[in-house]
Parts: sequence; C-alpha cells; structure tokens
Amino acid sequence: MKFRLLLLFVFTLFTCVIFSQNDTNAVKELQKKAEVFYAANQLDSIQFYENKALEISTNINYKSGAAKALSSLGLVYKMKGNYPKALEAFFQSLAAFEKLGNQLGVVTNLGNIGTVYDAQGDLPKALNYYFKALKISETITDKHVISTQYRNIATVYSEQNQVAKAEEYHFKALAIDKLLNDKKNIATTLINLGTLYSYNDSLTKSLNYYLEALTLLKEINLKQEIATCLLNISATYTDLKENKKAEDYLQQTFVLSEQIDDNEFKSTLEKVASQVYTEFGKDKLAFVHYKKYIALRDSIYNEENTKRSVKAELNYEFEKKQAAIKFENDRVVYHLEADNKLNKQVRLFFALIILLAIVLLYFAKRAYDSKKKVADFMAAESNRKEILLQEVHHRINNNLQIISSLLSLQANSANDEKLEAYLKQSQNRIQSLSVLHELLYQNDSVLQINMNEYLTKVLDYHRDVLNTLPLKVQVETDIASVNFSTKIAVPLALIVNELITNSIKYAFTDIDTGKILISLLPVTNELHTWKLTVRDTGKGLPAETKFRKDSLGLRLVTIMSKQIKGVLTKHNYSGATFEVVFKLEL
Repeated sequence: MKFRLLLLFVFTLFTCVIFSQNDTNAVKELQKKAEVFYAANQLDSIQFYENKALEISTNINYKSGAAKALSSLGLVYKMKGNYPKALEAFFQSLAAFEKLGNQLGVVTNLGNIGTVYDAQGDLPKALNYYFKALKISETITDKHVISTQYRNIATVYSEQNQVAKAEEYHFKALAIDKLLNDKKNIATTLINLGTLYSYNDSLTKSLNYYLEALTLLKEINLKQEIATCLLNISATYTDLKENKKAEDYLQQTFVLSEQIDDNEFKSTLEKVASQVYTEFGKDKLAFVHYKKYIALRDSIYNEENTKRSVKAELNYEFEKKQAAIKFENDRVVYHLEADNKLNKQVRLFFALIILLAIVLLYFAKRAYDSKKKVADFMAAESNRKEILLQEVHHRINNNLQIISSLLSLQANSANDEKLEAYLKQSQNRIQSLSVLHELLYQNDSVLQINMNEYLTKVLDYHRDVLNTLPLKVQVETDIASVNFSTKIAVPLALIVNELITNSIKYAFTDIDTGKILISLLPVTNELHTWKLTVRDTGKGLPAETKFRKDSLGLRLVTIMSKQIKGVLTKHNYSGATFEVVFKLEL
C-alpha cells in the first residue's frame, strides 16, 4: 500500500510540473468553452473566455492561441455592431497568422474583414478583401474554402444589383460544389440563385432553381430545408398568379411540417399561409391561418416558460437526491474510518499530500524569485538606457545650439548678402533639429514626439524673426496634438521650416500685411493618413510649373516628402499653398 501511495505521489508531482509549464492546454480549454456558447449566441460569455485565452496566450507567447482568440473576438465585436473594434481585432489576427505562415487563418480573417465592410455598406472594400482571400485560397488544396469565397463575392455583386457578375461567381461556386458532390451546398447555391432572380422579376428562372434544389434536398432528406424550399416555391407561384400550384406546394409544406418538431417554423408557415390566402382573396382561410399563427406564437412563449419551470424542478429533485446519496456515503465513510488500519493509511496519504504541497511551494517560490530578479534587472537596465539616451539628446542639443550661435555670428559678419542668407537658412534648419532634441530630453518618451509642441517651438523662432521685420505677418496654426516617431517628426519640421522661410522671403514683397497658416490634421475616411498644409496669403506662386532649379529649400522639401513616402502638391489659392499627404507605417 505504501508503494502505491509513493507512486501516486511521484505521478502527481510529475503531472503538476508538466501542467505548470504548459499553459497552452489552458488556452485550448478556454477556447473550447467559448465554442459551446456560439450555438446559443451568448456573446458576453464568448468574449469572457476568449479574452482570458488571449491574456494567457500573450503571457506565454503562444502566438497561435492569441491569433485564434483575436479572430473570435473580432466576430463577437462584429455581432455586437462594434465595427471599429472588430476590424482592429481582425487585422491583428491577420498579422499574427501571416507571421505564422498559416494560410487558412489568413484567408479566414481576410473574409471576416470583408464581411465587416459589407455590413457597413462599404461594398468596394468588402469586394477587395474577398478577392484577396480568394487569391490566397486558390493556393490551398481545400476547395471548400474557394467555394466560400466565390459565394461571398457573389453576395456583394447581388447587393450591387450586378446580376451578370453575381451569376458568374454563383456558378463558379456551384461548379466546385458539384465537383465535390456536396449536395447540401449545391442546393444552397441553387436557392441563392433562385432568390437572385426573384428580386429581378425573372420568376420562371427563380422557380426552376428552387425546383432543382428541392430535388437534391429530397435525395439527402433534409426535412427542414425541404420545407423551406417548398415555401419559396409556393411564394413564387403566388407571384406568377398560378394560385392552384401555389396552394398545392403550400399544402405539401403543411404535411411536411407535421414531421418537423419546430414550432417556430410552423408559426412562420401559418403567417405566410395567411398572407398567401389574402393574396388569393380567400379572407376566411387567411383569417383561420392567422389565428393559428397567433396561437403558435403564444404557445412558443408558454412552452419555453414551461420548459424552464420543468428544468428547474428536475434540477431541484436531482440535487435533493444527490444530497441524500452524499449523506449516506458520508455516513458509511464515517463508520469505515473507525478502522485503525484505514486511519493509518489516511494519515500517511495526507502526510504525502502536505509534503507534495511543500515541494510545489518551494519550486514556485524559486521560480517567482528568479522572475522577480530578472524583472528588476531589466527594469533597472531599461531605466539606465533611458537616462543615457536622454543625456545624449541633451548633449546633442547643446552642440547644435553652439553651432547655431556660430552660424549666427558668421552671418552677422558676412559681407555677401547671399552668403548671409544661406547661413541664416542653415541656422534655421539646425534650430529645428535642436528643438527636437530639447523635447526628447524633457519628455518621458525617447521615441515619440508631440507634433503640436514641436512645431509650435519651431514656429516661435520664425515669429521672433517676423517681429524684427516691417511686415505685419501673422502665423496661425491648426496642429493636432499627436505623437509621431522622430523619423517622421524631423522631416515634417524641416519641410515647415523651409516653406515658412520661402513665404517670408518671397510671398509678401510689395505687400504689407498677411498670414501664414500651418495645419497638420488626419485625412477624413483614410486610415492612418495625415496632411501637412503650409499656406500664405501672399502674391502666390510664379507662372512656371516647375520649382526653381537653384532653390535648395524647395529641393529639400521634395527630398523630405519622399523620405516619409508623402505626396507633395502645390497650387495657388489666395496665395501659395503646399500640401504633403503621407501615411503612417504601423
């Protein structure tokens, strides 16, 4: 007996260690639990379990589990109508599956993104993602995936009332379904075609597809689908004014409905029958079926309440019996424990359990202490690096200020006006870089810079210059308080610096007053796209269409625009206007 208990101890210890190091099983279990709630459409429960799965997957770097959880959360957000969060989750899942090289996951998420845009009414974008999914799915051997994409594309074309294209892709899906001999999907596609033609007043075509689908459904004996198809055929004959046939198929539906234990379908059938007989002018029959519809609708509600009551009662009886059985078992155990031999075995067992707990706690504490030491070391190292980096920015800023001062002195002592202008322009550029390093030194983040604060400081320098001139030119701004990386912030500041310098130098000759307007705002309806605008109310650009070849500043503006992959445009609109449209890389 002692040997058996020792084996049990070793086995339990081994199992605990294995499971403590393999939390992927916990993720899989949570996602299995979430799947249970899909059929019941319990979105909050699905969201709870998938969020837990995502949290654990992230902590243990289980990329496949995280990607799957994000995809499921995207579906939940979509069903809840939160389309921005759904897209965010789907795009994150898509990126994760792409890194994993999981083509099926990529196709699934592309299709899901398409459905979100479809739900939002953005049919061109939906179609774009469906076609992306189709392109990748054609490299996967599972033809069911390709058939699904064809069906999705056909649905969008149907919504756009592009009958020819909808037909094309429905027929492509149908060809694959026939190749796979998937009778259920064949029937589904045929019914979709019937519905497409019924919306376009091609009732004869619609009827033929419904009848073909009915034949297939009868072969595989799907009674619910057969009944639905019969009801569609009856409605089509009603539209064709063939009352006798419409009534005949309606009666067949009634006969079949007796074999279907689905009061909701029967309620729908009675409601449709009432509408059909009203169309025929048979008001009495229509009224009879309407009353049956009302009765069935009420019975569904009452039946559900009855089921809940019966279930509650059965649960109560079951728990009561379980309690009685437990009591009896406890009594038997109590008498058995009076035996001395059993008492010794129980004490030995509990001693082993306590020992096991001590061992597990010891290893857990060691692991915790080790992780804490590593975390403390990493935090200290990170803090040290940040301090060093900030000190670097501080020293660079000081050096740039020295260079700026030297350039200013050199410019003041220069005899050549053109040389003096070049030195001043160089001083302006260095001043823009100096402001960047000053802000990076002062801020907590050494990687991001607030553009409103940065450009305001750059513009303050130009305001000081304007105050020394006889011109009455105001500088106005509309700059979003957004953080950009330094590789974006620096080119933007240099572009602003060059364009304002040009405006001050050229735009207000023979003009006493004016304005220079600078804005940095997101582009509406374009994700992660921004526009920088520098506009003045001066005399405008010259007639020539190209920049002056000797203008270093404008060449620098062009180079900086290309560096951030932006598009530079210029035009006259009550003065000169320069616009740079660029997209942030995520």
